[in-house]
Amino acid sequence: MAQSVALAVLENLVHMSRQDFPSGYVIVGAVIPDGLSILDEPVRSTAGLHDAQLRAFGDYWFDEKLSVTLRVPSAVVPGEWNYLLNPAHPDFARIVAARPIAFEFDPRLFA
Repeated sequence: MAQSVALAVLENLVHMSRQDFPSGYVIVGAVIPDGLSILDEPVRSTAGLHDAQLRAFGDYWFDEKLSVTLRVPSAVVPGEWNYLLNPAHPDFARIVAARPIAFEFDPRLFA
């Protein structure tokens, strides 16, 4: 999940080519109730770590169910945040997802 729809678009675009013009995307908002844990402190200390080390931390966070949400910095837009959700965490069922809304990428992004 991303901090905003705009960040989600950019996070997707960096993995696409013109031949991969996206279709069938939806926007789904989520409400994380007050009191649910959002872990972000260890992430601040990950600056300079290699991808393998970051993946290992993510695996550890997931496997140990350290929190239901992990806030991670965007690699695409400095100062913005992405949120990983852990469906294995006992509190995951308390997150409320909104109804999906169809989303179409502006074709000018691929011109």
